[in-house]
Amino acid sequence: MNRNLFYLALCISFIAFYTINAQSYFVIKGRIINFSDDTPLVAVNILVKELKIGTISDLNGEFVLHLPTGTQTLIFSYIGFKTEKIVISVSSNSSEILVKMREGAVDISELIITGNPLSSDPKKISLSTLSISNLDLEIKKSLNVAQILNFQPGINMRSNGTAPARPVIRGFGNNRVLILEDGLRMGDLSNSSDDHSLSSDGSLAEKIEVIRGPASLLYGSNAIGGVINVISGSISNSRLNSISGSIFSGYAVNSNERLANAHLNFGTDKLAVHSKLFFRNSDDYHASNNTKISNSGSGAEGVQFGVSFIPDFGLYGISFSKYNSEYGIPFNSFSDNDEGPIYLSMKKEEVKILLEQSELNSIVKSFSIKTGYQNYSHDEKNKKTNQIGTSFGLKSWTTDISFKHEEFTKNMEGIVGFWGQVQKYQVNGEEVITPNADYVSAAGYLYENLTINSINIQFGTRFEHNKVIIPESIVSDSLFDANTTSYNSFSGSVGAVLELNQNVSIFANAANAFRSPTVEELSSYAIHEATGTFDIGNRNLAQENNLGIDAGLRIRKDHHWVEFDVFYNQIFNFIYSEPTDLVYNLSTSSINHASISSGIPVYEYTQTNAVIYGFETKAVYEFGDGLITTVMFDYVRGKQIESNKNLPSIPPLRFMTEQRYHRDNYWIGLIWKLAASQKEVAENENVTTGYGLIDIYLGAKFPTSNNAHILNLRVDNLLDQPYRDHLSAIKSFAGMPGRNIVFNYRFLF
Repeated sequence: MNRNLFYLALCISFIAFYTINAQSYFVIKGRIINFSDDTPLVAVNILVKELKIGTISDLNGEFVLHLPTGTQTLIFSYIGFKTEKIVISVSSNSSEILVKMREGAVDISELIITGNPLSSDPKKISLSTLSISNLDLEIKKSLNVAQILNFQPGINMRSNGTAPARPVIRGFGNNRVLILEDGLRMGDLSNSSDDHSLSSDGSLAEKIEVIRGPASLLYGSNAIGGVINVISGSISNSRLNSISGSIFSGYAVNSNERLANAHLNFGTDKLAVHSKLFFRNSDDYHASNNTKISNSGSGAEGVQFGVSFIPDFGLYGISFSKYNSEYGIPFNSFSDNDEGPIYLSMKKEEVKILLEQSELNSIVKSFSIKTGYQNYSHDEKNKKTNQIGTSFGLKSWTTDISFKHEEFTKNMEGIVGFWGQVQKYQVNGEEVITPNADYVSAAGYLYENLTINSINIQFGTRFEHNKVIIPESIVSDSLFDANTTSYNSFSGSVGAVLELNQNVSIFANAANAFRSPTVEELSSYAIHEATGTFDIGNRNLAQENNLGIDAGLRIRKDHHWVEFDVFYNQIFNFIYSEPTDLVYNLSTSSINHASISSGIPVYEYTQTNAVIYGFETKAVYEFGDGLITTVMFDYVRGKQIESNKNLPSIPPLRFMTEQRYHRDNYWIGLIWKLAASQKEVAENENVTTGYGLIDIYLGAKFPTSNNAHILNLRVDNLLDQPYRDHLSAIKSFAGMPGRNIVFNYRFLF
């Protein structure tokens, strides 16, 4: 497989080289300085929006670009500064462009990619979007993406210890939230169980984007709740004529966590090379009062390498990555009984290819092809004996092809796309919990944007076919017949943004989205040692159908922005794992009522019609001289329609406020987080009490000649407050982490 991909990439490079046209290009020079004191800014990222190429500024803040004739948009981004956007008309070799960048965190020019394939102004996107800034990533860098995003509006964290954590959006988790890396699916099993971790380290993200709400139109049936795109930059879109990169190291006291990674970028002319290497290791974490949570340690290592060929009219790249991880699952009385605790050993190898072509003089203005192959596996092992109880494997092939067409009318543009995926899922061992399965999926979609005066309308449709093929299998000494089930879905969405004035707009969206059942939901029938449950699937499950609406108010000015959203989802055939009053008896291998026997609790997949609704808001206000206040609160409610019973795993009401003082070369801040008690729980689900946490941080940046040093100190849970998070799978016997002091150092060159 790897050899074939190598030959394909080689052929693409030759084709790209020989198709360069004879269009005229001119030299554009510029200089970037700090608005407050006119000092040059080093290593500022410069992106040409239309061509998707770019560069960085040198020691003197200077840069050079080779651009074709016409109108081009230059976007300048830098840690701790507001993104600047400049539109220029290229007709000849121009004189030097002077760019003055202002410090600050209120950034209304941030370029949103996910859910916005037409690269329109973020103020004109009807979907509820969120982009984590460079400075926030620097400050809040953590073990995984879920921890970084937790306490962002509408985003919670599902956890099973510290390593296996996954984001939850507006009450939707697991298979209802799609997590991408560079626009492609992760290709792991993190969405199938609480003990499965993401196959990506939180320290490697260069940017994180979130689309909340029913975004399945562009991304498919696993995106009912939303989409998270982790941008790693494995395939560089910028030309480099020098070597640049960073070296990072970090230490966290609570779990004795050690982290190191290195990024290296270099290139010449139209060729760019990107590479990353990382290592992380941690011991068991401690809850408050120094209570050790056994078997919660983790370790990970990985490497990433990408090569890009960047002509003036496109981008052609290929990347290879490898990720290995081991982590323990904090154990309860069942997993500790005789056999001992469980730990997971994970591996993933991945190849990605990206092809982009622009400036096509036809009805198709540009096209993009993303394709990837992932070979994922993990073993669930007994920590005492090191014996494998269950081995999981997943091989995925994914391709997404999109075409941007010419404007049908003066104010209308759009994308036509085709997507396909083939997955082979295997599970082996003495403790097999599901049969093997093959997944085959294909889809076609259309996305259009229409502007009428002050109203911006986005609409589209998607047809998707999903097939699940399950062979004849023996699970827990029971024979299951072969079964093939197909699910066809036709989804659509429409959204509108009304600009009341230059700074204020209102938006609304309506969408019909679908999700097909997984093999775990269809065919589980065994003890899942890592979660301490006996899971029973249901082969009669129908696909979920979600009718979702949301609406909001958006205010974006130079020194503050506010976004308020309300949402309502009606889900037909909502699939969930319901705790029963049954237990599985280990000695007799039988299922009995809990009143007459003891054993492992039985959970059964079932369906109901449900509603999930709520609201969220975030406001950021920048006072003079770098003082910034951020306020966030969100609320989610989930209920079954017919019985009016509560849905399980719904997060509580939350509030957060952050005070930050920030200058060019230093920052300091305090975060206060509040979560209410969650008493609106499902049957047999534990109630959790509310809690309040205080985090503090400070950091500094020291520029020196061609490089810079960045230091960060953060204290999470400053007061060592004991608390149980409602979405924690181990909340019945283990608390969340206590006080944690985190030191980070980054060297930029």
